[in-house]
This record gives sequence, structure tokens and C-alpha cells, in this order.
Amino acid sequence: MNIRFDLIRIISRMHGYVYSISKGRIGKRLWSQNFLLLTTVGRKSGKKRTVPLAAITHGNGYILVASFGGSPVNPAWLINIQGNPEIEFQIGAVVKQAKASIIETTNHCYEELWEKAVASYKGYNDYKKATSRHIPIVLIKPYED
Repeated sequence: MNIRFDLIRIISRMHGYVYSISKGRIGKRLWSQNFLLLTTVGRKSGKKRTVPLAAITHGNGYILVASFGGSPVNPAWLINIQGNPEIEFQIGAVVKQAKASIIETTNHCYEELWEKAVASYKGYNDYKKATSRHIPIVLIKPYED
């Protein structure tokens, strides 16, 4: 692949590990950005896969941006959601079950969600410029307790 994207994967694994073992006390917030741990089921393996992602509050759920740092390919977690939208996420020490919906660039609400994401982290526009692929947005809505 590319050293930049390999580095993203390594840092993501370290972040996820620290977040997980600290039960969300470390890694829930980095700089001004909130993070969650997203757990999907591997499309091919059937195994649970967990990754830390920037989380943008949206109603009672969250916006996740499938940017993968401007990579030319979609992140694995997005591909897993395409195969199975039933997910689990952790915010701090709280774990919830949820359903994920992929919002493509052709969806009528995409631009509004993109602007909200960019307001949270301006780097998303740089990622958009760095790739020819359309960057999907994922909405996660927790099931009622």
C-alpha cells in the first residue's frame, strides 16, 4: 500500500488498544475531537473487528467519516458495515448496540452531514482532495435502552 496508510493503521491499533484497556478513560478525546470504538463483524471472517474513529454527535447518534486519511480505498470497517449494519460502539466506558446507515454522496442529506463533519475537523476536506473516491458518511443510531 503506502507508508502513510500503514502508519494510520499502526496508530489506530495503538489508540484502540489504549482506549480499550483504559475502559475509555484514555483516548476518548484527543485534542478537540471525541472518539469512539466501533466494532463491526468481518464480512469474510465473521470475527469482531474494532477500530477507534472520530465521533461527531448527531441527534442521539454519531456521524463517522469513512475517509481513511484520503486513501484511494474504503476502510475495512465500512466494507464490514456494507455486509452487516448491526454494530456495537463504545463511548468512554459505555457500550451500546446500534444500526449503521451508509450515506453516499448522492444522498440528499450528504452535504449537510459533510459540513457538520468538516466543522468538527477541517482535515476532512484535505482527505477529500487527496482521493478520487467519494467519501461516504456513516450514521450510527443506538437502539433504545
